[in-house]
Amino acid sequence: MGRFVFKLPDVGEGTAEAELVGWHVKIGDTVSEDQIVADVMTDKATVEITAPVSGKVVALHGEPGAMVPVRGPLVEFEVEGAGNAEESPSVSPLRSEPPPPATRGEETVAASSPPHASGEAAPKATEGADAAPTGNHVFKLPDVGEGTAEAELVGWHVKVGDAVEEDQILAEVMTDKATVEITSPVAGVVVALHGEPGKAVPVGGPLVSFNVAGKGNVAAPAPAPSVASPKGGGSTP
Repeated sequence: MGRFVFKLPDVGEGTAEAELVGWHVKIGDTVSEDQIVADVMTDKATVEITAPVSGKVVALHGEPGAMVPVRGPLVEFEVEGAGNAEESPSVSPLRSEPPPPATRGEETVAASSPPHASGEAAPKATEGADAAPTGNHVFKLPDVGEGTAEAELVGWHVKVGDAVEEDQILAEVMTDKATVEITSPVAGVVVALHGEPGKAVPVGGPLVSFNVAGKGNVAAPAPAPSVASPKGGGSTP
């Protein structure tokens, strides 16, 4: 199990923060990918924020009526696989569920044994890291405006084969209200880009497929992209 910190995505061009209108989940809830977790409001629209992963809610950052910064932590999940964060969050949440203590023998040794307690401990840890499994993560276009069913893909900022970091800009899309920069919810290698500039992409439809550390969010290989040519995903100047 790992910890996944979901950060507030870009909800409008030039928007640095948004007001938290209300939560749709509470600590302890098990949510599915694309389930609505919160409503936020900018000066242009109210936006439904959906979960990028499936998991158990362990922390909520913010109270209704408070301002939440774009790309600041919003919800923390306990997920299958490696997650995207260390066990201890970098920012203290307003409400959280403490992680359970380690109960397995190996986990207890890893957490409490000094570095030189066992000559074999360090090599085993290294081998485990080297053998870390990878999985496929399909990132779907999030809700980019109240009542918006689709958005026009303006341009890509990445191409197939690029290694991207969490929060790196992947693409720009345009609604009838604003142009929005779409950022990556995970770190990984781009294996497919779904869509061509100038075409409409449905909200909730696949946008980018990644190869990531851990289990990912799809068991089968990533779905075939609508842009098969490697040159179709060139970076936007």
